[in-house]
Amino acid sequence: MLKKFTVSNYRVFENTMTLDFSNTRDYKFNCDCIKNNIVHKAVIYGKNAVGKTNLGEALLDISMMIPGPGADLAKQQARSKSAGYLNAKSSEKTAKFEYIFDFDKNILEYTYGKDDIDKISFESIKINDKLLYYYDYAYNIGDFSRFGENPLLFDNWNKENSFLSNLLSFDLPDELKIIKDLEKFIVGMFNMQALFMGNGSTGKIRDFTLKYIIEANLVEDFTTFLSESGVQIKLKSAKSPTGKNILYFDYGDSLLPFKNYASSGTLSLLTLYAVLVIMKPSFLYIDEFDANFHFDVAKLILGKFNKESDCQLVITTHNTDLMSNKFMRPDCYFIMYPDQLQSLADSTKRELREGHNLEKLYQGGEFDLPEKKGDPNG
Repeated sequence: MLKKFTVSNYRVFENTMTLDFSNTRDYKFNCDCIKNNIVHKAVIYGKNAVGKTNLGEALLDISMMIPGPGADLAKQQARSKSAGYLNAKSSEKTAKFEYIFDFDKNILEYTYGKDDIDKISFESIKINDKLLYYYDYAYNIGDFSRFGENPLLFDNWNKENSFLSNLLSFDLPDELKIIKDLEKFIVGMFNMQALFMGNGSTGKIRDFTLKYIIEANLVEDFTTFLSESGVQIKLKSAKSPTGKNILYFDYGDSLLPFKNYASSGTLSLLTLYAVLVIMKPSFLYIDEFDANFHFDVAKLILGKFNKESDCQLVITTHNTDLMSNKFMRPDCYFIMYPDQLQSLADSTKRELREGHNLEKLYQGGEFDLPEKKGDPNG
């Protein structure tokens, strides 16, 4: 799992912004939000333009460091932005990304810098505080002493790509199995917004999902998923006039093609189902969770994530109905300001308990930074 993430000099983040999943408390309720003392389900609140969308893009920047569909999606999303890659106010020429992962209590730290979307400036990996390698692309110097004399590791490395991607092309010894764990986690990282970017990707994902649901005999499972999310309908697979099996809304004597008659909210649930059931991500960032779902549906979905998904989840929302100890706990709710991001538990001197109404405390300014007291968060 991702234990801690830090970014600086990237888009709106002139200074360091850190999301620490390891700063947990000893609450005895909603423990399914925590796994191995790491926040497994997190909700982030903050004003508009504070950087919540940029945080999601920064978190998924690591996808570009190894080849694959995730890298393509991340680059596509980054290039769609009119704003530059680096922070406009900073004099620094490199954005810095630091990821700390926990794989079965083995700690891997992956740090790199980039001058632009495709231009790596430096890169390093530490495993349990021991340097595996470091390389400075600008000065063409580094430390690869842990690998000994092995020219094959470098013969085909063109240095346009990360050394990590080059390393993953080899059969690694057992002591470096954690590198494969890292690859598996990165491949499973998704930003929901990136799945909807350009080239008809949204329609392609939905078409593929509908086909998969039929061929894998998941019509009943998908119907149950919709029902648990507040959409009470009947579905069935049947042949269309062209002889192709498609998914229909079943109204007894009347069948309506799902693709043509589903509401935008139901189609959003279809995409969510695709992510959870087909893609089975290791890490999922959903920005503006409340934009696509009614607050009652959002509660049901959040509960489903907590109980059933192995995915490490981060969502951003303005929906304060979700800020409740009924669903999560104070160390899993975060507030984002332009210069920092911290949990509710760390945002007050009050000892928060299960019976506290977090929403009312939030709206009353309990969790404002000292200099922001009296300035309500919208």
